[in-house]
Amino acid sequence: MDVSQLEPADRDPVKLRNTALILVGLMIVGATVILWAYASFGKRTSQSDRPSMEAKITDDCRMITADGEERDIQDLKEKVTISLITTLEEGSSENVLVALREVYKSLPEGEEKPNLLVFVLDASEESPEKMEGVLSEFDSMTEVWRVAANEDGKVSVRAFLKNRMRFGTYPEKRNEKWSFDPKLILLDQHLHLRGLPGSNEGWAFDVVAGMEAKYSAAKEEHPDKELQPPYMTTERLTQLLIKSINYLYANPEEKGQK
Repeated sequence: MDVSQLEPADRDPVKLRNTALILVGLMIVGATVILWAYASFGKRTSQSDRPSMEAKITDDCRMITADGEERDIQDLKEKVTISLITTLEEGSSENVLVALREVYKSLPEGEEKPNLLVFVLDASEESPEKMEGVLSEFDSMTEVWRVAANEDGKVSVRAFLKNRMRFGTYPEKRNEKWSFDPKLILLDQHLHLRGLPGSNEGWAFDVVAGMEAKYSAAKEEHPDKELQPPYMTTERLTQLLIKSINYLYANPEEKGQK
């Protein structure tokens, strides 16, 4: 092809401007539709008592529990489960314990109650019996699975909590002490992780208690100042957890998002 015969194309400014306007218009329409869809979904779910869906556990995970038995995470299917992380040395968050007591106290006597799945970061598979006292106050209310890490602590931390169980919390050791998120995890009968109704937030009682404490301190420091109280409180969060658990028991076959 003889390129010497080619001539530059004539540019029509009017056509170029019209094309640009059409593209901008399409982007505006697309953005409007997306925002409308999000707003519609948010309005629909914010009025629902259905706990939101966050993730699903699909893997088989071997676990040594405090009674020395070998169990699998899949054995929790068809059961509602509450899970948390703790240590022998420091124990569990008092905010979490208060919430758990309220949850189990609220559920009808004689009815099925959620299992407790507790990961004890500084326990060992070689001496699982040392975990027997962890959350033992709940033993008469439900079945408590206390799970130890292996010798180097990496089974609970990496395999269960990160790669397989996808709890969104990644404990690590800092200066010979464990640092971890004490939030509660709610699992339904199909091993879906469930969050707050109408929200993608989890059951972070310590975070909410911290916001309440900051608000109380600010009110005390500035008694005459009008302050906006936190939207979420530990009491409200506890009631939402109770309602979510009741929802799961009332809808045991529900799968997927609505």
